[in-house]
Amino acid sequence: MLRKAATTRYVSYSFGTFLTIANLFLITYLLDIYQFGVWGVANSLVYVFSQLAQLTYVQYIEKYFPKYSKEKMDYYLFKFIKTVFLTSILWFITLSIMEYFQYFEKFNAENLSILFLIISLLACVEASIELSSKYLLALKETAKFDINELIVFKLFRLVIFYFLLINGYSVYYLLLANLTLRTLFLIRVLLSKKISLINLTKSILFSKVKDENFQNLSYTFIAFLIKTLQVTFLNVIFLLLTNLADNETIAKYSLGILIINNLKPIYASLSGLLLPIISKNIHDQRINPELLSLVSFMNKIFIGFTILLAINITKYKFIISTFLESFDNDIYNVILISVSAASITSLYLPKFLSILFSDNEKKIFRYLFLNFIFCTSVFYYFSLRSETNLIYFYILFELINFIVFSLMFGKGKVKNIVSPSFIFLLIYLVLYLYGINWNLMLVFISILFLSFDISQLIKRFNIFDKSKNENYEI
Repeated sequence: MLRKAATTRYVSYSFGTFLTIANLFLITYLLDIYQFGVWGVANSLVYVFSQLAQLTYVQYIEKYFPKYSKEKMDYYLFKFIKTVFLTSILWFITLSIMEYFQYFEKFNAENLSILFLIISLLACVEASIELSSKYLLALKETAKFDINELIVFKLFRLVIFYFLLINGYSVYYLLLANLTLRTLFLIRVLLSKKISLINLTKSILFSKVKDENFQNLSYTFIAFLIKTLQVTFLNVIFLLLTNLADNETIAKYSLGILIINNLKPIYASLSGLLLPIISKNIHDQRINPELLSLVSFMNKIFIGFTILLAINITKYKFIISTFLESFDNDIYNVILISVSAASITSLYLPKFLSILFSDNEKKIFRYLFLNFIFCTSVFYYFSLRSETNLIYFYILFELINFIVFSLMFGKGKVKNIVSPSFIFLLIYLVLYLYGINWNLMLVFISILFLSFDISQLIKRFNIFDKSKNENYEI
């Protein structure tokens, strides 16, 4: 089961990545600097609000749904989605307060009430999609989600955005199109359970949100705060930056943040599939260190390959220079650093999930909260004095998390498989950023190391496949 789900996810995410990148550079090229700034800020606000709108539901679904019957899952899912959409009023009020303090003044935006309505609804749709993805993961039906996202959303989005952009439509139309497509995608995912649209609507509308809504809060609330700190840090410091920087700087880092927000789920795609397996095995008082080690090794190989690709694309500016004419040359380093920074979470995610589900949520929250406050304060201090590359502060935040979860929890339970290609390509990246460039030789050595790691992965997987526990469902 995991083998099929992982294959489908990697294939769909690989095609989806190219579509997302094409869409991103299309927006960068055809929107003016002010509208691109609005696009970046709007997406960051959606990212933050959608995480908050999930309340504690994602954490509840991740930990408890794998042990529930399908009927019980449906009962809670519809109730959760209805509650999520009720929060749209809160996000609209929050945006109105931000307008009162003139947060949007520098973007020369008009009809802000329309913008606020779209952002509020889009945040709720994104939160509901996240709930639905975890629901399908618990049902072991992630292939349906991945294929629908590729076709219904990413492919159609590129076509529709291209039509809107070449005909001069504003960023508001792009956001409205995004809201429409994401809503259709959500409906499509929920209808994959072979129920009619009318019955689906009734099930959601008539759910009683006051009954059995917030369950197991002692765990889910802390786990919700943990995820909120993890996924909102970058967008929070970006929103702080928008008050201090000019529109050109905002546009430059908007692109970096959009890259990170889109690539993080791809890097973490395989680790995310482990959620029901980890939850079930911990519930049965079992551990799966071999599986976690193997997934971590696969993540390192994938990260190494992506870094090699990103270095050469930004060095030789394959095609992308056409779309980045309005930016200075620093944008290429921002892109490269963003691609690399997006990968850090996947390095510790398998171990983090195992630690989280083992009743360590309060300890994890304390470390993350202190890290969040420390990195935000340091960023704000330096940004007041000069232009600061906020991606480096995101890297600092994630590296501290990596050290904490790698060294301070679960020693000896998960073996760290050394990846020569990953280590070498990190060195290659640092040398390149410092201007030291023996490109052909380094590329050749990188390919050799990657080939060696892939051969080792195949051997390790075959050994694991023969000795795996039946609960792994590979």
